[in-house]
Amino acid sequence: MASIRWADLNKYSLVLVEFGNHKDSLNHDDKNSYDYGINLGCEFCYKHMAIVVGKEVKADEILVVPLTTYKQDDENYPTNIIIDTNLYGHMVQHKTTIKINHLRSIDKKKRIKKIIKTFVSKTLQLEIEEKMRNFIG
Repeated sequence: MASIRWADLNKYSLVLVEFGNHKDSLNHDDKNSYDYGINLGCEFCYKHMAIVVGKEVKADEILVVPLTTYKQDDENYPTNIIIDTNLYGHMVQHKTTIKINHLRSIDKKKRIKKIIKTFVSKTLQLEIEEKMRNFIG
């Protein structure tokens, strides 16, 4: 994989993040399976796209909100943002949910595998900001 150009990382960049392995999928004989940590229960696991939401993108640790495949009734949760291909086909290939309530602090150099887009649309940025204000207060 090509090296990441960190100068392209911004608040509201769309990135590919390695969130770690689920505890049930670990091979206890393979120490490499622990490289990205162990997740329990319904914590985010494996690779997912995420959007950078923290202002301090030059810091070692940054804040991201993960994206996941849309599930029926996701729109009923006040902290979710549903993005569909009819509005965001340039960004996603299928209906997707942004999980604001799964806000995570990550080690950017260890966990970010790729910068997919340097910025998401201004409309989506404003929607994320509003949901974040409502979630955090």
